[in-house]
Amino acid sequence: TDISDVWAKVGSHYGEAFKVGSTGDDGKQYFIPIYLYPWAVFYRKSLFADKGYTIPKTFDELKTLAAKIQSDGLVPFAFADKDGWPAMGTFDILNLRLNGYQFHVDLMAGKEKWTDPKIKTVFDTWKSILPFHQAGYAGRIWQDASTTLLQKKAAMYFHGMFTSQQFQAAGQADLDDLDFFPYPDFGTQYDAEKALDAPIDGFMLSKAPKNPDGAKAFLEYLAQPATQVDWVSQDRSNIAAAKDADTSGYNGLQKKAAEVIGAAQRITQFLDRDTNPNFAGPNGMQAFLLDFLKNPNQDLGGLQKKIQDFWDTLK
Repeated sequence: TDISDVWAKVGSHYGEAFKVGSTGDDGKQYFIPIYLYPWAVFYRKSLFADKGYTIPKTFDELKTLAAKIQSDGLVPFAFADKDGWPAMGTFDILNLRLNGYQFHVDLMAGKEKWTDPKIKTVFDTWKSILPFHQAGYAGRIWQDASTTLLQKKAAMYFHGMFTSQQFQAAGQADLDDLDFFPYPDFGTQYDAEKALDAPIDGFMLSKAPKNPDGAKAFLEYLAQPATQVDWVSQDRSNIAAAKDADTSGYNGLQKKAAEVIGAAQRITQFLDRDTNPNFAGPNGMQAFLLDFLKNPNQDLGGLQKKIQDFWDTLK
């Protein structure tokens, strides 16, 4: 149900990126964001300090750092894709930074083609950093990849902030040692967008609610900053969606997440949320990305055609 009237009351609590993310193709609002978390490159501050590593500002610097980490006998990037969806995060960030937000969301909506040469650029770029990723990813779940970061066997992990759950369980000292940086710039016109995946959870109103006025009042309540701060106090891997939420009770990770997301001009949810779920599933992009990861030197044009052909079957 259209809840643009609710947005007229609560819209001042949200930044522009949240309104865009809550708006349908018809220009009306259908979603009230409650909390979210960023996808970023996580690392342990103590490990970086001990090894003298510095935070990369560009993609080239990231590759140079990864090579140095590898030469030091560590895994540059923890990686897991047994569940099929984690690799989508890497595709998303590379496509966003190389080709821009609009191309990315249009691709997810079927308005752009997977056979576009821009997609080959994404896969070629990804291929250049694959040697720095943890082996055995197809049999590993993300929690185990997070544990390798916790144990300092891996130096970095590009993942959602819920990777901190393993650190929360390990104790305050480990959690305090966890930090992150946004994915580095590529030197393209899209760097200024600072676009990133920041999956947003929230509420929508069903098509035929029995009590629309009461439901809308509840949605208005959920949009209040204080409500959201109470919500995220129960899981510190999330932050409130409201831009005027009181962040004084946030831990270091939450405060930084709020800054990074606040600086983003465009926010995407995640590939499996931003596109047709049947396309994103085990028979679709999960399988296609695993195919690429297992054989990155394959004919990428052929892979792109397989992806597009599968999309076309869903029309």
